[in-house]
Amino acid sequence: MATTVNKYIDSSDFLTATSIYDDAALTTPSADGFYQQNGIYRQQSSGVLLAGSTTCPSCSGSSENLRVTGVSATELCCGTSSSYTAFFASGDSFTNASTTLMYADAGLTTLAPDGWYQIKASNQYRQQSLGSLQPLTNCPTCPSPSGFFRSGAANACTTFCTANYSIIANVSTVSGNDYFTLTFGDEIVGGLADGFYAYDAIASSTSTSSSWRIMEIQNNLVIDILVCDAGNNCVNP
Repeated sequence: MATTVNKYIDSSDFLTATSIYDDAALTTPSADGFYQQNGIYRQQSSGVLLAGSTTCPSCSGSSENLRVTGVSATELCCGTSSSYTAFFASGDSFTNASTTLMYADAGLTTLAPDGWYQIKASNQYRQQSLGSLQPLTNCPTCPSPSGFFRSGAANACTTFCTANYSIIANVSTVSGNDYFTLTFGDEIVGGLADGFYAYDAIASSTSTSSSWRIMEIQNNLVIDILVCDAGNNCVNP
């Protein structure tokens, strides 16, 4: 990291100076390295300023809009993810293989949280692990979803125990589980609002079907599977 120091030159202009010194008497050449003044830098080598000068590059860096999930690469590429704005130092980018640092702020002081990141609509991702970006990797093959059918949402499970309804909307899970294998933690492709949904393997099912069940969705995950008993109460099957 660069620091601000007091130095002396053998000219009234930094651009025409031949050396940089540590003392006003110009007897002790400064250490070799790069020195800048007013956005222009020059290199000192063997105690002598090399000919030529260069304008300093921008230090503001850049930002990129990405998708992120903290679950897995399969979740990122095949399921749901959130929007995330990442920041990079000047010259770095998400797709630059040599870039290993990705930040959460424009000041580049806080590293982005660990997780799986992807440019929207890309078939590649990078994992941020222990604060370091891992290599760009092709997305895994997404499971072929096995569809089943669902109703609209209800706020209470017992709604389905006392009223007629249609189970006609297509639905599938990220894992590929179907009506018969649906389980707690399954994620619904495309997303569903929190609530209760009747579901069945039969297309155009209604409450007269003998096989329908009820799934409870929270944060787009199946957290319970229920049926109605003889008293119109919701119970686990």
